[in-house]
Amino acid sequence: MKRTPFVVLALTVLGLTPVAHAQSGDDALRFSRRQPLFSAVTAGSAGAGVSGTGTFADLFLNPAGLALMDRGAFSVGLGTLSATDDGIYSVGSTGNPVTDDIMATRLTHLAWTYKVPTVRGSMVFAAGLARQNSFDRRLSYIGENPLNSFTDFLMPVQGEFELREDNQGVYPDFSRTLSFIGFETYAIDFDDDKLASGDPVPFAPAVRAGTTLQNGTVTEEGGMTELSFGGAFEASKGVMVGLSVNIPFGSYDYYRMHEEADLYDENDGTAGTTDFNHLRFIETFSSSLVGVSARAGLSAILVPGFRLGLSVETPTVYSVDEDYDTRLSTAFDNGDRFEYGDDYEEDAGRGTFQYEVTSPWRVGAGLSYDAGPVSVTGEATLVDWSALELNSDTYSFADENFDTRQGMRATVITRFGLEYRLPSVSVRGGVAFDPDPRESFAGSIDRSRTTFGAGASYALNRQLALDLGWAMERFDDAFGPYTEVDGAPVVSERVSRHFVQFGLRFGL
Repeated sequence: MKRTPFVVLALTVLGLTPVAHAQSGDDALRFSRRQPLFSAVTAGSAGAGVSGTGTFADLFLNPAGLALMDRGAFSVGLGTLSATDDGIYSVGSTGNPVTDDIMATRLTHLAWTYKVPTVRGSMVFAAGLARQNSFDRRLSYIGENPLNSFTDFLMPVQGEFELREDNQGVYPDFSRTLSFIGFETYAIDFDDDKLASGDPVPFAPAVRAGTTLQNGTVTEEGGMTELSFGGAFEASKGVMVGLSVNIPFGSYDYYRMHEEADLYDENDGTAGTTDFNHLRFIETFSSSLVGVSARAGLSAILVPGFRLGLSVETPTVYSVDEDYDTRLSTAFDNGDRFEYGDDYEEDAGRGTFQYEVTSPWRVGAGLSYDAGPVSVTGEATLVDWSALELNSDTYSFADENFDTRQGMRATVITRFGLEYRLPSVSVRGGVAFDPDPRESFAGSIDRSRTTFGAGASYALNRQLALDLGWAMERFDDAFGPYTEVDGAPVVSERVSRHFVQFGLRFGL
């Protein structure tokens, strides 16, 4: 399978402009969501703590709670995340289940608090690092597809190419990067009959008949960590106020591979078919982020035993640098093999992109009740996700931001915690519900997240305490290996992520 000379010449002078991976409201949402499971204590209570905990965690939940501390402390934590993704590859009326998992162990927090000696009242300063979100998960899928192919997805539509002509013939000038890459590797090609008849889209996919075996993996890694500096003081008896300045930063690494093979050799070069054998598509991108925000709070004793907490966090403006890369390889029965993206000069699907994400305001309120050794906590945090916004100096996100305003909604994240304290041992549990910010439509997937937590602390002496916590987060999701093709396969997912945390607290 060799291109005629005029096509080879055409492809060297296309001047195709590289395009970035398609950012959307879902990307902004991924970077902006929180999992306040950064310590064994917060994991055990499923992240509850807006009313004030009297520990370093208040720096990241409601800084006013820092003034509840009776002493300064140094705290450090280590955690292990294990994520299991149960996927069902479905096409037509058939489905095939596959399970995959991933595990990562990291430092979860490092914090220092200092209680200022005062004649009366309380004043505390704090600084710390805490992991606020983890992206780690891996999906695998495999199944037979008799209905369509990834090569159908590579086909252009009118408006995504122009046919040009020179003294050597007709050649296509693609504006869609994936169609160009597909044409380079013969995953799509001219259809001579369509070209001769003047068909407005004179191309055909490499897979034209039969059943393909499709398989793939999608791996996501990385997370968000927050560096915070703050303090709190007792403004009047039983009323604490606090403020923190926060610098969230992190990374997100995405890798996906999709393969197809002509399972029963039905594309054998006869009856109008090509001699397609198999293809492999690889897409990667890596994002690094840094932002800034401020958080203010109040924690007040209403009546003996009852404490009210209020917190407000400004929008975070993240600066995102992203590197992306795309590769496609094909093989045919006659031994021909083609690959695009393995050569440095083949950069149509490779590049860098800079943009900004602005997250919404967060407003939280919590109420706790202490009855002797028992504490009960409930809280709600309002986030209007329709206010998520993407911006760039080199690209207009007007359409994406409009889709976000129309397709996302405000949600109320609720958390409940229970703790029982003995002289040396405390045990706790919690549950949290984080609704899906996406507007619900008939047949749409509910991606709401539910978290359960449990934990315990043991004070070895007045200076040293050990903390152990566990939390499990569950949610549904779906992945499409490709879209915009009738009957395209869908992988339905049930994701379970377990967080096991271990921490040490040293009193100062």
